[in-house]
Amino acid sequence: MINNVLTTDGFYFCTDFDLTHTLQRLANTSPDFQEMSLLERADQRFVWNGNLLRELAGQPELHRFALPVIHGFIVMKPCRINGKIFEWILISRRSCFRAGVRYYVRGIDPEGHAANFVETEQIVLYEGAKASFVQTRGSMPFYWSQRPNLKYKPKPVISKTMNHMDGFQRHFDSQLLIYGKQTVLNLVNQKGSEKPLEEEFAKMSSGLNNGMLNYLAFDFHKECSHMRWDRLQILVDAVSETQDEYGYFMVNSDGKILTQQKGVFRSNCMDCLDRTNVIQSLLARRSLQSQLQ
Repeated sequence: MINNVLTTDGFYFCTDFDLTHTLQRLANTSPDFQEMSLLERADQRFVWNGNLLRELAGQPELHRFALPVIHGFIVMKPCRINGKIFEWILISRRSCFRAGVRYYVRGIDPEGHAANFVETEQIVLYEGAKASFVQTRGSMPFYWSQRPNLKYKPKPVISKTMNHMDGFQRHFDSQLLIYGKQTVLNLVNQKGSEKPLEEEFAKMSSGLNNGMLNYLAFDFHKECSHMRWDRLQILVDAVSETQDEYGYFMVNSDGKILTQQKGVFRSNCMDCLDRTNVIQSLLARRSLQSQLQ
């Protein structure tokens, strides 16, 4: 079992940096927070060895040996543009709440945790200055399932017995608290078996009636059919003003905060994988261009 865990891809830890928090969260902390061990201050959503560390938590003298482990993806690349060298970093943090394989784990649990929830942070380091742009992805936050059967694509089913609004509200209450304003980019098909999910998400977003939450549906497959990838620009243009308003986090080499990110894009398709990746990379590229300028 230990061997199995150690050979599983995507687990990361760091001895001298808090991987569970974004640069912006780390910059807006108190001196007390800075004094805490990595174990005490970690964002519990992203600590995958939380159960193993529980017994050590009560023994402060052991904290320096108790390192939170995140699951996700990290890449760090030195880049060079016009003779200027900077570091480009991508950190994706996968939530350990409601984790599970696609199809079997969909929607939310009663606490409002969405399946396949990932916080992705793109970081640029240049001569001591830092910039960071954060996005999130996660399953559509109500009660639905898509149990595998012999069909290539099992039909998604929306629960008729659960109180969707309750979990939906919990999900976005915590999202708004952590990230500020939210723009939901729902990329599922607006016909066929995915259509009822889009309609439900739209209905609940307007039912929440919260000015901080903005919902936008974009039928990715229909718009980009026959390899018309240039049509993605329609979505990028539609949210460009919002993206400029949300901004990104930036701090200069003296540690002075120049800008803060005021909101995030929360993207989803069915699995929160392929379509979501494409859209997130376009938004990240747009932010990166602005930061480098």
